[in-house]
Amino acid sequence: MDRITEKYRACMQELLKELEAEFLRIIADTKLDKKQKNLLTKPLVTKKQILKNTLEALELVDRSTDEQT
Repeated sequence: MDRITEKYRACMQELLKELEAEFLRIIADTKLDKKQKNLLTKPLVTKKQILKNTLEALELVDRSTDEQT
């Protein structure tokens, strides 16, 4: 696996931890109703999916490059 992909994976893991902590903070906030919680957590879920998709794309490029060499 490429160095850039490995660095991204490490960075992504840190970002995912932060997103999950923020998500749990929102869910645990008793002052927020269900609608407010949904509005606040949807962007976090989207960010998480973007991070995962980016990692998959990098891994796909790495595999493609490995196959060509």
